[in-house]
Amino acid sequence: MSAMDYSFGGTDEENAELKKLNDEVLKNPDEFEAWEKLVRTAESLEGGLNRNSSPQSIAATRDIYDRFLHKFPLFFGYWKKYADLEFSIAGTEAAEMVYERGVASITTS
Repeated sequence: MSAMDYSFGGTDEENAELKKLNDEVLKNPDEFEAWEKLVRTAESLEGGLNRNSSPQSIAATRDIYDRFLHKFPLFFGYWKKYADLEFSIAGTEAAEMVYERGVASITTS
């Protein structure tokens, strides 16, 4: 996956931290702890994402979740967290789509 070259949508400090963490996962894509830090940091952009968050923060967090769950599809708790986040951003249909993607990505579901 390519690095994100745009602003993550948060403060300068948040952007610097996300860039650092994103660079870490690009260098060590199998390092789960680095991914976990990246996801947690993205979730906390702007004090926590919701439907009023900036489009950049929402897009960055979705991208991070998508890449994380592509790499680690069996972590069902993160599918739930992603669905909860989508519910707070875009409502029920968006959350349902995340659940459907999660079930489809785990062939034993």
